[in-house]
Amino acid sequence: MNVSLINAESELEPLCRSYVCAAFDVLGFRVHGDAGVRTVQLLWAVGVMSDHAPHFLGAWHVQEPKDACWRAIASDVQDRGVVRLRIVIGPDPVEIQAAMAPRYRYNAVLPASATLNHPDVGSTLLGHRRYVERAVEVSASLSPRLKRAVVRHGPFVNAAAAAALLRRSAERYLSRAWPESPEPARAVRSSASLALSAAVG
Repeated sequence: MNVSLINAESELEPLCRSYVCAAFDVLGFRVHGDAGVRTVQLLWAVGVMSDHAPHFLGAWHVQEPKDACWRAIASDVQDRGVVRLRIVIGPDPVEIQAAMAPRYRYNAVLPASATLNHPDVGSTLLGHRRYVERAVEVSASLSPRLKRAVVRHGPFVNAAAAAALLRRSAERYLSRAWPESPEPARAVRSSASLALSAAVG
């Protein structure tokens, strides 16, 4: 049984202590109910650690009001062991900021739309840009795969079953796509340019 009512998973996985960036997205799916099949939404997220390794963080019920929903998610993440979370990307930046600020110092929130064009990415978060890029890359590539897995499955017994499928699908993809979690490619300076720099210096 869930310890956290916001968390859709039947077993709560412990998380790492620190994530540089976490990206949240929403996914709809169908669930059998007393009145027939209904549509339910879950928030899911991936986190990027300091070594650029991506990690599936979990799935949470979408609830109203939004501010209470994000406070519950922030509490759940903290209860599962996260003590540092520098950047969060998500669909409700105002509510996310209000929920995360009391728990994580220096936390910055970026909107899910046009994330890389946000002015903070080129200024106060410039040193973290590669982590933001990795989170956006992983989330964007994982999202359509999770959607296809949900469609192939058809209606679920409950939200916990859907959350379990999301975790299995995400972890299988992440382990295959980023087996050693290499850092994003950097521009490599040629030996000629290095020699020129040395000569100028």
